[in-house]
Amino acid sequence: MLTAVIIINLLISLVCFYIAVKMRQFRREIVLFEKRIAALDRCCSYVLSQSPAFFGQRQQGARQLRGKYRQLAQQLEQVQQLLGLLGWGRRLWLRRDRP
Repeated sequence: MLTAVIIINLLISLVCFYIAVKMRQFRREIVLFEKRIAALDRCCSYVLSQSPAFFGQRQQGARQLRGKYRQLAQQLEQVQQLLGLLGWGRRLWLRRDRP
């Protein structure tokens, strides 16, 4: 009977030891996971803190490009009008030379 009690206690001790080892491994994995999440949080915080300035600069650049495009469109329209007038003047000039 004493032998059975000792064997049962040893088995319970081994099971408890196995559970303790698994719990320790699980805790290590949780600590590593927590470190990864903290690093990801720091990285995301840095990127997100920089993004308003980045997007502000890009919006300003886009506004400047739109303004330049409008200027170029106006200049193109003026050149097209000028070429139209030159073509019209050329036709008049050629008609003038005909008898």
